[in-house]
Amino acid sequence: MPKWKPAIIRRIEQRTPTVRSFWLELPDRERLDYRPGQFLTLDLPIGTTRRDGWRSYSIAAAPDGSNQAELCIVRLPQGLGTGYLFEGADVGSEVLTKEPAGVFTLPDGPLSHDVVMICTGTGVAPFRAMLQDRLAKETVNFHLIFGCRNREDILYLSEFARMARDHAHFTYSVALSREAEASIEGVDISHGYVHPVYEQAYATVREDVRFYLCGWSIMVDEAKARLLKLGYPAEQIVEELYG
Repeated sequence: MPKWKPAIIRRIEQRTPTVRSFWLELPDRERLDYRPGQFLTLDLPIGTTRRDGWRSYSIAAAPDGSNQAELCIVRLPQGLGTGYLFEGADVGSEVLTKEPAGVFTLPDGPLSHDVVMICTGTGVAPFRAMLQDRLAKETVNFHLIFGCRNREDILYLSEFARMARDHAHFTYSVALSREAEASIEGVDISHGYVHPVYEQAYATVREDVRFYLCGWSIMVDEAKARLLKLGYPAEQIVEELYG
């Protein structure tokens, strides 16, 4: 059985009104290695049994040679885990974690198919790690389709917009479900949910594209159903569920 080990919160940054990044250091090593798209499981001091405190969060950045990992976490109104992290933890707090895990990763390169990343909220975290790691190395097209409510909820906006400016093979689309007037220079903005974005862009079924879906299960399930209805086989759809 994998062993738990200490992790120390070294930095906290408010990303949006409801989302914070937490940088965790694993002091038992000099370098933390993992595949972009993987997650860390934390054992938080909540609940009545130890298992009550287990929470998994995607790592939101590619490995940088340090022994730290960035987790991008949304505060849930009745969430015990996020309640502790947002209200009970601070820089210097210690939690327990395991080795990075998960199979929601890109194939080893070079890639032979275009990559479409569909996500909402903090579901963008694994895609940010993948793009940091692979965008400059690959020649296939990448398309990030990110959905949230309002402009203030857009995560990593300037970073993704810069990627779009610097890399012709990267397209960045943002769907705002509750803001009808927003416009952002250099960013493909639509008003509504993420689904019409990929349905219009990929209406003609192609064999040379893979769809990666990440976020809450209701969005992922709907996106998968819509892609299947368009005619894409299940083998071209990869998913990671939150909750």
